[in-house]
Amino acid sequence: MDGVTTMVEAGKHRIKATVFGSGQPAVVIEPAFGGSAQAWRPIAETLAQDTTVVTYDRAPYGASSPARDGRTPRDIAADLDVVLRSLHITGPLVLVGHSLGGIYLRTYAALHMDQVAGMVLVDSSHEAQVPVLRARYTAKDKVLVALTVPQLILRSRQWRGGADRRSAVREYRMFKRLSVADQALTRGDLGDRPLIVLTRGSGSDGRRPSGLWQAWRDLQGDLALLSANSRHLISDSPDHYLNEGDPKLLVSTIAEVVRSVRTGEPLQEPVTASEGD
Repeated sequence: MDGVTTMVEAGKHRIKATVFGSGQPAVVIEPAFGGSAQAWRPIAETLAQDTTVVTYDRAPYGASSPARDGRTPRDIAADLDVVLRSLHITGPLVLVGHSLGGIYLRTYAALHMDQVAGMVLVDSSHEAQVPVLRARYTAKDKVLVALTVPQLILRSRQWRGGADRRSAVREYRMFKRLSVADQALTRGDLGDRPLIVLTRGSGSDGRRPSGLWQAWRDLQGDLALLSANSRHLISDSPDHYLNEGDPKLLVSTIAEVVRSVRTGEPLQEPVTASEGD
């Protein structure tokens, strides 16, 4: 299914956005740090058989312009608001946020709650995660984290998802500064809007999951408390990029939230993945 692509002028930025399908609610997808809308195209095309889907490359990714601000969650939420209004999509919205994109969409929801009908958080980052996870890093983990900024500088633009070095480093450093005080939404703020938190599997092959994964699962469980109408599902795939590692589950999860929004009925019990604690 072909989408309609538009370049939107959003303040200091020029942003590429694509609309697939038609109908309500509109599903809005926010990729991960370094992620692009293109990686979500198969998911968008499948969902667009039933409803409207919006994908976009926030600055500085894909064909969008470099970032010319601090790349805070509020900056990115402001850009998204302009994009959606330019596309004449004002709600009801089902927000789908992957990894760091989950933080951005929770911020957008806090600022535009009247437009938000439901949410799917896909292995979403948590504002409080940095100290929690750091305490459980192995020596290898610590080395990999220490190499993130050098890699953002030295590796190719393609590896950075099309981002220029300065913008990518600024976004990463912004994320590392976030803390629990920066949470845009806290327990119960989504009311009874349908929310599904989808978490990657432990990849432990029957062994006891690592302490790092258990801490990640607990952070994901905390996000599920944002709504009284929520599910926390754990994929069989250990891939952080569940749009590639478990696309069938991801599509069914988003479709279930869309169904709940349309009917007003609570989320159904999961049948395709184990439910988190």
